[in-house]
Amino acid sequence: MTKLSKFTVAVAAVLGLSGAALAQDTMTLRFGAFIPATNNGVKHGDTIFIQELAKLTNGRVKVEHYPAQQAGKAREALALVRSGAVDIYGLGTAYFSADAPLWGLLEAPNMIEKVCDGTRAMREIDQPGGILWEAMYKPLGIRVLARQVYPPYGPSASHRKITKVEDMVGLKMRNAGGLMARTVAALGAVPVALTGPEVLQSLQRGTLDSWMGAYSSVRDFEYWKIAKNGATGFSMGTPGIFAAISESKFQAMPKDIQDALLEAGRRAEENFCQFMEKDEESAIKALQTESYGMHIHTWAPDQVAELAQKSSSVLNDWVKDLDARGVPASDALKAYLAAIKKVR
Repeated sequence: MTKLSKFTVAVAAVLGLSGAALAQDTMTLRFGAFIPATNNGVKHGDTIFIQELAKLTNGRVKVEHYPAQQAGKAREALALVRSGAVDIYGLGTAYFSADAPLWGLLEAPNMIEKVCDGTRAMREIDQPGGILWEAMYKPLGIRVLARQVYPPYGPSASHRKITKVEDMVGLKMRNAGGLMARTVAALGAVPVALTGPEVLQSLQRGTLDSWMGAYSSVRDFEYWKIAKNGATGFSMGTPGIFAAISESKFQAMPKDIQDALLEAGRRAEENFCQFMEKDEESAIKALQTESYGMHIHTWAPDQVAELAQKSSSVLNDWVKDLDARGVPASDALKAYLAAIKKVR
């Protein structure tokens, strides 16, 4: 320790200041993401969080951002946050169905049509004292700062037009897993588990003939080059990416920094959800132009009713399974439905 450092510590001791109080003027947080820097989640979510946090703290808190798994693998993210190896990490909800099963509410079919509704409803029920907080966050020792909910998923297929519900029967369909895999199976398709980078190559090889996802992703990841047929107008569910920090690290920070983190997160998720709603609508229109050449069917009201009927057991069975394991899925579903009604 240098003489200057010893002097600083001595002054702090005399004044009764903690190390955290001394460090708060130059606090630096490491923020990991598994998505690349070009992804909308980084450009319209993480980047906004970083910018807003700097504004709210007058530059006292700086963030080092590590996209594309530079700070650790996606499936290791929860452990990295809990151990403090990374301060904040965007947790892919579909990756943690065992540790945080109630995030599966996002994946429920026929539930959320607007991105912002899902975002705000999740925020309503995962605050301290809420059902997700008590059942998952508190036991895990994490605090969610910002929620990125994606547009409702729909099917895209390579060799078959989807204009009727039965057109999905038999399709080998990549999905986000968890509750969504049950929905795929209920509609007669075959659930296939693949990572994002494997999808395009699998479509090209024919080992996969359909994909369940947002059409903004079909455009951005160029799935449209192979998967020329889609359908929209019924939500097959969606995953999310939730930026989390360990609760112990959060509680060690001054109150004004805590407030700034939460407010920066709220601003970031609002920016992201509003952008994604517009971008998904734009993508669906653009993909059907001559430049892309997709055919995207809009489900008719009677087809929506048929889809709802075929997938109706998915959520009920999921709730029963979790309740039987001691996870309060019934209570979480009631709270989520009430929150959706409130935020709409």
